[in-house]
Amino acid sequence: MMEKMRVNVLVIDDDPVALEQSRQKISIYAEPEKIYTAENVVEVMRLLQSIPMDLVFIDVEMPDADGFAIADYLSSAQPKASYVFLTGHTEMGAKSYDYEPLDFLCKPVSVLRLEKTFERFKKSRMANRSGREQIAVECTTGFVLIAPSDIWYITRESRKTVLYCREERYEVKNSLDELELIFADFPLFRCHQSYLVALPKVTGVMQASFGRTYWAALEDGRRIPVSRGKYAALRERLQKEGTYFL
Repeated sequence: MMEKMRVNVLVIDDDPVALEQSRQKISIYAEPEKIYTAENVVEVMRLLQSIPMDLVFIDVEMPDADGFAIADYLSSAQPKASYVFLTGHTEMGAKSYDYEPLDFLCKPVSVLRLEKTFERFKKSRMANRSGREQIAVECTTGFVLIAPSDIWYITRESRKTVLYCREERYEVKNSLDELELIFADFPLFRCHQSYLVALPKVTGVMQASFGRTYWAALEDGRRIPVSRGKYAALRERLQKEGTYFL
């Protein structure tokens, strides 16, 4: 089971029973307190005007406005939000894809099928953010803008937090715990109590020559320690990112 995502989710359905069923299933993959619901267009507009949504589930067949009209409004009001169409009639699927939704689900929503939707959402979110977005990180000399895709690893050295890119090195004021939260949407993994490693830069994980310790090998030859307790989780994350283990 994938870890719950801390994202704002809106579920739209005029049927209160179906709405609650969908909300409960979605809460398996998203934090329950960040899931909002709406049964009509007025509630939809109120929520979209006050809360930035990350993912919206839209019932196609609404009495006061169909789901396609709501999708048009969402694209205008919050263009960065992804949306999924819900319907009890599979024949509506063909029309829905004219709107380029993230996914199309038939009601009642399957929990296992919903997991694939969230995996797709997570991948699309990383693809949209990791290559372009820069995050301001406070260093000892001021703030610096860093693209998460440029990060190789972050570590604690002599009571200082140091962020490493290919050639640059930045001493930052945040703790590793804080940076783990800041970069939560990007493929950085806490492989050791003193290290965060960028998964796309990892080429392999190996056991050390002596003892029961592990190392993560990076593209440039650098090696990052991996705690015994983190090895299985690191392997699982790498597999999800597309790395195959023989």
